[in-house]
Amino acid sequence: MARSASLDSYWLPTYGWWPPSDEYALSAFLVPYHAAVDERARFSFTLRGYDGSDQPLWEHDIGEVGFGDQRVVTLEDVGIAAAPEPHGGVLEIHSVRLDQPPPKGTGWIGMLLDVRGRAGGGYLIPTVPIRGAAKVLVQDDTQVVPGVVVTADTDTELLILNPIGERTEVELTLAAPDGVSTDGAAVVVEPWSAWSGSLRSAVPRARKLLEPSNGIGSLVLTSGHRMLPFFGFRRDGHAIVSLDHAAPIFGEVKVKRRVAPPGG
Repeated sequence: MARSASLDSYWLPTYGWWPPSDEYALSAFLVPYHAAVDERARFSFTLRGYDGSDQPLWEHDIGEVGFGDQRVVTLEDVGIAAAPEPHGGVLEIHSVRLDQPPPKGTGWIGMLLDVRGRAGGGYLIPTVPIRGAAKVLVQDDTQVVPGVVVTADTDTELLILNPIGERTEVELTLAAPDGVSTDGAAVVVEPWSAWSGSLRSAVPRARKLLEPSNGIGSLVLTSGHRMLPFFGFRRDGHAIVSLDHAAPIFGEVKVKRRVAPPGG
């Protein structure tokens, strides 16, 4: 399936996780209330799923929606096939305001994803663009998770989306509150793909490093271009119970680093 002509727009697509279908059911809430104040505003919405290529595996066009209307699209209810295994894929929502262009040349309209675990858990999260943010990114290659947890029964789940046509390595640096840090093996995310995994697996010494701080620390992700990293939490191996975005760097960063010795 070729990419739709609807992408030739000043309105940029936004992205979220297309999670494994055996673990989660995903619904997209398409609500234009927050994007306009004029009741005459008109919108269109198109959903697409990707895995490994900029050519979508599927496309679902909602058509035109008025300012006072909303739509809820549950993927399995509209015949969308199961998400790719084992990491899922990239979900794109292209929201376009039809009655006027963006006020600053380009713009984007995020929508809300309601993801429910089939055995419990789940999360609500907005979709985000890969570019077009109003703030200037001083370090486009660095993003931070300000709070991670690794304990005996709780782990941080990492999710990285790569809606770019380039295979990319992501370096992970885990830091404890006392400044001691350690690196995990680089994570490789294929073009237009998702990667997910536990922090405990990605950084083998994570639990020992964070043990003096009751399992709490922070994580820095560094990559060749801006990715879309997320983090959530699992307890006793159950479904994710929350999901949030990592934070890009908007100002100068000075890192004072002490590296944990091997096995330390």
